[in-house]
Amino acid sequence: MDPTREQALVARARVDAAAFGELYDWYLPRIHAYVIRRVGDRDVAQDVTATSFERALEAVRKPGFRNDSFGGFLYRVAANAIVDHARRSRRTVPFGARAGDFAGEAAGEGAHDGHRTDAEPGDEIGDERATHALAAALDRDTIRRALLRLSETHRQVIVMKFLDGLEIDELCAILECSRATFAVKLHRALAALRDAMAQEATDAA
Repeated sequence: MDPTREQALVARARVDAAAFGELYDWYLPRIHAYVIRRVGDRDVAQDVTATSFERALEAVRKPGFRNDSFGGFLYRVAANAIVDHARRSRRTVPFGARAGDFAGEAAGEGAHDGHRTDAEPGDEIGDERATHALAAALDRDTIRRALLRLSETHRQVIVMKFLDGLEIDELCAILECSRATFAVKLHRALAALRDAMAQEATDAA
């Protein structure tokens, strides 16, 4: 969604249900896909997604709400809702545990919900294209095992960027960092992923 239009809708959503409804329609499939990858259960994902939008609407209608990146804010709300669900159910929700489809989607074969997975001119950070090619060449089980070797921080960056296909500005808003800082985070996460895949290859030999 165009940032200018999104900000206008958020401003109107404070008193106009129809404006929030338009934001809801745009982000619902994206947030639901984001949630279901992490909880692995459709019924739970529906509940968590609904909770996320309820919290978002409540926040939007509070005085002083920062109307900068609603998408990034909404993903943060969803991430917190997932954590709350995990605590209530007393079980861990491993970030990226359902990332078996990473190879295909990172190669641009499974872009979902309108988000792109291929880098566009001007958006390329570090060696994204090299990572796309590498992911395409590896079997999905290798990627999944390698992801599980990573730290939570590195896995979060890789999964959100390549599997969820989030935009750079959305990622920066979720992680509350600048584009320059995100570039550093991505570079380190990719280096960790390459090391993990190399270890996978060694273990399999």
